[in-house]
Amino acid sequence: MSANRVPTVVAGLDGANPVKRERHPAWYPPLKLDGNGLKVMNSLTETLEDFAPRDGRVVRWYTCGPTVYDLSHMGHARAYLTFDIIRRVMEDYFGYSVIYQMNITDIDDKIIKRARVNKLLDDFKEGELRHGDVARLMAFTAEAVTAAESGLAKRKAALFEPITEGASSRAKADREEKLLEVQLKESQLVETKVKIAAAKDDFAALFAAASGVNGDLLDERSGHSVSDQQIFEDHARKYERAFFEDMQRLGIREPDIVTRVTEYVPQVVEFVQKIIDNGFAYVGETSVFFDTEAYIRAGHDYPKLKPGGDRNTTEDEMAEGEGVLSKGIEGEKRSPNDFALWKFSKPGEPRWPSPWGEGRPGWHIECSVMASDILGENMDIHSGGWDLKFPHHDNECAQSEACNLHSQWVNYFLHCGHLHIKGLKMSKSLKNFITIRQALDELGVTARTMRLLFLANPWNKPMNFSDQSLDEAKEKERVLRAFFGSVDIVLRTDNWKATQGANKHDRELLSKWVEAEAAVHAALQDNFDTVVALQQLMSLVAATNQYLLSGERPSATLVRKVGCYVTKMFRIFGVVEGSDDVGLQKQGSGDGEARFIEVVNTLVRFRDEVRDAAKDHKVVAGFLPLCDKVRDEWLVDAGVRLEDNPAGPTTWKSDEPALLHKELAERRAQQEGDRQRRLANQAETKRKLVEKWRQFTYPPSEYFRLQDEQRVEKKYAAYDDVTGLPTMTAAGEEVSEKEAKKLSKEQAKYAKSYDEFIGKGGVSWLQEQEAELASMVAELKGSN
Repeated sequence: MSANRVPTVVAGLDGANPVKRERHPAWYPPLKLDGNGLKVMNSLTETLEDFAPRDGRVVRWYTCGPTVYDLSHMGHARAYLTFDIIRRVMEDYFGYSVIYQMNITDIDDKIIKRARVNKLLDDFKEGELRHGDVARLMAFTAEAVTAAESGLAKRKAALFEPITEGASSRAKADREEKLLEVQLKESQLVETKVKIAAAKDDFAALFAAASGVNGDLLDERSGHSVSDQQIFEDHARKYERAFFEDMQRLGIREPDIVTRVTEYVPQVVEFVQKIIDNGFAYVGETSVFFDTEAYIRAGHDYPKLKPGGDRNTTEDEMAEGEGVLSKGIEGEKRSPNDFALWKFSKPGEPRWPSPWGEGRPGWHIECSVMASDILGENMDIHSGGWDLKFPHHDNECAQSEACNLHSQWVNYFLHCGHLHIKGLKMSKSLKNFITIRQALDELGVTARTMRLLFLANPWNKPMNFSDQSLDEAKEKERVLRAFFGSVDIVLRTDNWKATQGANKHDRELLSKWVEAEAAVHAALQDNFDTVVALQQLMSLVAATNQYLLSGERPSATLVRKVGCYVTKMFRIFGVVEGSDDVGLQKQGSGDGEARFIEVVNTLVRFRDEVRDAAKDHKVVAGFLPLCDKVRDEWLVDAGVRLEDNPAGPTTWKSDEPALLHKELAERRAQQEGDRQRRLANQAETKRKLVEKWRQFTYPPSEYFRLQDEQRVEKKYAAYDDVTGLPTMTAAGEEVSEKEAKKLSKEQAKYAKSYDEFIGKGGVSWLQEQEAELASMVAELKGSN
């Protein structure tokens, strides 16, 4: 803000006493704090600032929603699940009344291109390829691969150009990251070529393998020919629905208000016109542009979210902000930093009327219009991914403040860290992503595991998505499940028969709870530090487990207090479902639950009595397998987990039927795998047995004669009529005495095995073994 311009801020902000942090423009805090003691990392100052709503306890919060052109991936889950956790803490822990708005970007360059590519690929298959012209498909694919290689080579060459002397460290880091991205895309293209080669002349396989490169080339050549605007809307609606289905599966609370760009186009036109009227925009040849220099000359700060106010927008930042389909005309911008408010539509793009010509909204203006319409000229919180800080959020601020002639549109910017996979940000454009559905359905990651994973990482720092991090989250879930089961066992017991009061162990656990509760509170006040909060809660869980294993009588009232507190905090974090006082999952309540508990207690006692009686009367084979089925299979749908204890009575815990079914399926798969391995080993043993005894199916007198018949060149010409020993060689010479003795010993050795074979049952016995082997082989093949 220039020194000669008096700032204009909305009521409730302290315009007279701005906060000035080094290398950041002035920030105008709320006039009053609310006593919660909450501090948040505000991207506007890159400092922990005291948080307070501008208007009482009402928090007006806008979060950038998805651009709905494909399925959401784990990078999206990182943002939306993270802000869901923070929202829950603000609503359910600090008691704020949050108005939570999310936009849907349902018109954008990425949506346009993806919808066009899908349409062009369908037309290509149906028309030019006639659903099966492999030769034409191969020829076109070769062209597409060459074009893709050429494009990557040009991109790589540009990145190897010397960087401008005196460039900032940020620009150098961006260059290094872009080089890594190109290397990733090169390796992905190599993988695509391998799949194309493997498809050979299989039309369906080749079409699928080459759809990426072929789609890009088709769009480059024919994208302008797509004119049906419904194609773009249908594409966006499909993935919008998929997005909210994914959010529901992750347990993310719905926004209070959802706004779509396509339903706000008239308001966008009005908003842009007002910016023009205020002197901060102009009409170019391809777009209506925001005039950044005029905005700065008027005393406004731009950009606000780049330390030091670095105004030099890199080529990559501008490309990200303007979109893949936008190509300006050299010299039409007054400043390289100017950005599009309204884009004039080219052939193959959707269009709406405006005073300046048919077109569509720019990316940044969409959020400004929708957020201002719902939340007003100022909001408390604006959130999004770290990559949206500049240019997207900076441009939103500039547009909104230029339209409303205020100095502060957003009071607190919250930016969550990226989710990294193999060192790079997970991104659809890089194709290094795992969709939320893949994580849930194929990788076996539960929504609860995912939430625990994010709780264990600072919300505003990058984090890695790896097998190790997932395993750590799964272990926390296992520990919590066991903890709540142990607490449940204590609370089901008639504890009023036990001694009350507080012994040494009770006092130690009570002290641990007091310590943990204070530490969790301080952590949540400190920028929603869920890492420390989670550590404290897991430490309290561990202390309670030790308390329950001490051998001392547990205090049910104290255990209930700890269990209720842990449940409450994990419910606030979204880890616990339902409204029960203690536990992870939804359960029943009231008299029905009490009856259920008594029924299960009775069943467990009966099962223990049956097991003991079976052992005493030595009839375990008939009864213990049935008892195992009660434990492992028959109580699964009831959500009951039995745990046999060699040193004492069986205990039971409530659990989720879905989890118990999964464990049962895994056990059965393990058992089936073990059975298959045993059967394979048995079949191999049987095969060796059969092969061994097949050698001894004829009498000793036929031994040498039958052996000789199998040779290409005969060794003997005559044999003894009684013994079957060779008497003359094939050369017509009489077998020597020495050779005859040797042959006699060999025959005697065979005769010994032959007698053993006959003793086993001879040929009929061997046929039985062969039949058993065939049955084993058939069973193995059937199982596979």
